[in-house]
Amino acid sequence: MKIGFLLLSSLFSCAMALPARGAELVFGVSTGSAMPMTRFQHDELTGGLLKDVGDALARELNVRPRYLTLPRKRVEVALASGTVDLLCDLRPEWLDSKRWQWSDTVFSNKQIIVVRIDTAPLSVLRELAGKRTGTITGYRYPPLEHELGPQFVRDDTTSDDLNLRKLLRRRFDYMLTNSLYYDYQRRAHPERARLSRAALVVEPFDTYCALPPGGKLTLAQVNRALMALRKNGRMQAILESYQPAN
Repeated sequence: MKIGFLLLSSLFSCAMALPARGAELVFGVSTGSAMPMTRFQHDELTGGLLKDVGDALARELNVRPRYLTLPRKRVEVALASGTVDLLCDLRPEWLDSKRWQWSDTVFSNKQIIVVRIDTAPLSVLRELAGKRTGTITGYRYPPLEHELGPQFVRDDTTSDDLNLRKLLRRRFDYMLTNSLYYDYQRRAHPERARLSRAALVVEPFDTYCALPPGGKLTLAQVNRALMALRKNGRMQAILESYQPAN
């Protein structure tokens, strides 16, 4: 009898800790990303890994997802003001505040430098010194900044897609991006034959979700939802759905 009472009490406590059914959870999404991470239509997030994972997380958490698209420089401000509840696919060193709580890994990725097939690939990072490189406004690249200092010559634009267009139009020969994006584009882009398979890996990295202390969700709730998506195979299925056949 006592065991049954304790079990019911535990289940009741867990239920009370979750947001009310149908409560809204606002995800902040940077407009600097592109497929396979994000697909936008008229500034609205309509697809991509971040939406699919966000939708799946929301189902696990029993909440209704909403996606607020923002320039990269404004995503942290939105989290600080309470305009958004969760930022995913980020790392602590990419944001200013140290007060955010960080979830378990959402995506594993690699930062890479890519080229066209008519450009010799880099063999070491130092070879990039003084060469104009496609980067994204508001993004931080600590390994490049540390290794090259003032010889890290950024050519900023607002998204990976715009950078790739500039690379293909020979506006520059080198582009900083990530392997999830580039592997997808090298299979799906109309001009994929011009994209070199060779890429210099700057560093492997994992990304996480950032949430404020005292927000709508606790860190434990987010981590339990992520773990459930891994255990039931949903996370792997989402990732595989964005790996087009050659």
